[in-house]
Order: sequence, then structure tokens, then C-alpha cells
Amino acid sequence: MKCLSRGKRILAGMASRVAGRLWPAPRYEPLFMTLETVYLARAYYVVAELGISDLLRDGPRTCRELAAATGCHERMLFRILRTLAGFGVFIDDGQGRFSLSPRAWPLLDDAPGGERYWTKLVGSDVFWQSTGRALDMVKTGKAGIDLAFGKSFYELCLDRPELQETFRKGMSGWTAWQCREVVRCGDFSRFSKVVDVGGGSGSLIMEILRHHPQARGVLYDQTATVERARPLFAKEGLSARCEAVGGSFLESVPAGADAYVLKHVLRDWRDADAVKILRNCHAAMPPHAELLVIDAVLDPGNGKDRLVKLLDVEQMFVTGGGMRTLGEFERLFAESGFCHKGTCRTKVIDAAILQATKA
Repeated sequence: MKCLSRGKRILAGMASRVAGRLWPAPRYEPLFMTLETVYLARAYYVVAELGISDLLRDGPRTCRELAAATGCHERMLFRILRTLAGFGVFIDDGQGRFSLSPRAWPLLDDAPGGERYWTKLVGSDVFWQSTGRALDMVKTGKAGIDLAFGKSFYELCLDRPELQETFRKGMSGWTAWQCREVVRCGDFSRFSKVVDVGGGSGSLIMEILRHHPQARGVLYDQTATVERARPLFAKEGLSARCEAVGGSFLESVPAGADAYVLKHVLRDWRDADAVKILRNCHAAMPPHAELLVIDAVLDPGNGKDRLVKLLDVEQMFVTGGGMRTLGEFERLFAESGFCHKGTCRTKVIDAAILQATKA
């Protein structure tokens, strides 16, 4: 019996050595680097909230100076800055002083694109408590934010002025640079009147009117939102050519224009509400008018559109909506009485222009 047991142990050892050659030890680093980037995102959030890039605008400063200026624990702040320096965001001179690298410039308060404010938004408790409900979200089909707070993101913005202001600044900065590319690629010269449905602070409609002096525009969004746009129209000398109209696109849309634009609107809504918005546009449009949906067109292929797919998951958490494939857009169009006529790609990864007319 002892010989038999010894023989089994020898065979088991041989099998283990063979298996080791056939199945090499797992490589943990790729998985763990992915998982640990959650802390990289948190580090970005901390320095965005504290305004560290702006404090370094005029040159290097010691961590002690930065901690004093921001009311932070020096050693904790140092470890955050050291980690970000390891990823090339800041420059650590090894003597306790930090300075800006090009990767930190987007976090400056006045940097184009509003990236500091997007970083603050994504790092806010609203986003993080929402993502904490990931498993419940997948099981119930409800948005993470609804599970965490019992309210939609836009309802929370009404309750929290600071959240709304961060969102507004991030959206305005992000939209402004995109609009130039959209207007460059899209042919708006054939329209005499354009309605920007859900157009926020008016970045897109103002860019259209700047480049096409023959056109008139209507900015349509919530009343409080469009009221903030009126001074911007006046500053740009566009008050006589652009009307600001308050209302809800879930109920109706201003009638009688040549073009109806929905930029980054449908992604915020589930299919049923997206169809409702599209049908309201359909009801307002004359027979000759065009619908222009500006949004990401997600490529479902493996290894493609990775950023857009991550943005799609973000939408699941925050709004319950999401990014759509071309086929999914076409189904929405058909259900709403539209016919898809073509798609114009731009250099902006999530701003293709889908053209549709009444079916």
C-alpha cells in the first residue's frame, strides 16, 4: 500500500510538471493594470477638484506648498501626485517639486474641451454611487443612478446646483470644439431655418449661423437652459437671427423649419422615449425638411470602438440610455416615420451625422 501511495505521488508530481509546461502561469499584470486604473481615475478627479494644474501654471511648486494652498494632507497629496507623475501627467523632479506636463494641460480651468469639469463630474459621488450599483443595474434593467438615488441625472441636477454647473461647464467646453468639426463636415448651406433640439447653451446653432449668414435658427431646450443662451446670442451679434424657445422635446418641438438637429440627445434616452422625441420632430417638420441626428454610431465588432463602448456603459449608469449601432438607429427612424438617407462621418469619434427624411 505504501509503495502504491508513493507511486501515485510520483505520477501526480510528473503530471503537475507536464501541466505547468502546457499551461504556463497566468499573467496577472494586464488584468490588474485594468482593474487598478479605477484608482488612476480617482487621482485625476482629486487634482481636478483641487485645481492643481492651475496652481502649477506659473512653474514648479513643492508638495508642501500645494498642500498648504489646497488644505490637504501633505503625504497623501504627494502620493497622488507621484502616481500621476508615473503616468506622465505631472513631472516629479525627485526633490519634492512638481510641474505640469502636456498631459496636465487639459485639467487647466480654461483649457478647451471642458475636460477639468468632465473629470470632476465623472469623479463626483453621483457617478460613483451609481457605478456601485452595477450588478443591480444589470439584473433589474434600471439605470445605476435611479437605483442609487431614486431620481434621474437631470432631476438630481435640479436638486444640486453645483452638479448642474459642473455638468454645464463640461458640456459647453466639450461641445464647442466638436461643433466646428460638425459644421465643417455637414452641409448646412441648403437650410434657411434650423431648429437645434435639446441644444443646451447654443454652441452648435451659433456655429451654424456664423458660417451660414443666410440661415436663421431656433434653440430649443428647457426654459432655464435657453435663458442662459440669450446673452451669448447678443455677444455674438446673433440675437436677430436666433430665437431661444423653452419647452420639452418629450411633448413637442417648434414647427416649420428646414432642418431639425439632435446632437447627443438620443443617447440619453431609452428607445421608447427616443421614438417619442423623433415623432415630435416628425410632427413639426414640413414634408421637405431633414432630420440630422449627430451622435456616435457604434461599431459592434470585437476590438473596435472601445471608447464608444465604454461611453455606452457610462450611459447605462447615468441616464439609462446608450450608444447605438447603425441598425439600431435605422429601427428607431422606421418606428418614428423616418427614412435614413445617409451618414457623414466626422473626425469626432462620437459625432457622426445621420441624415433622415420623412418616409
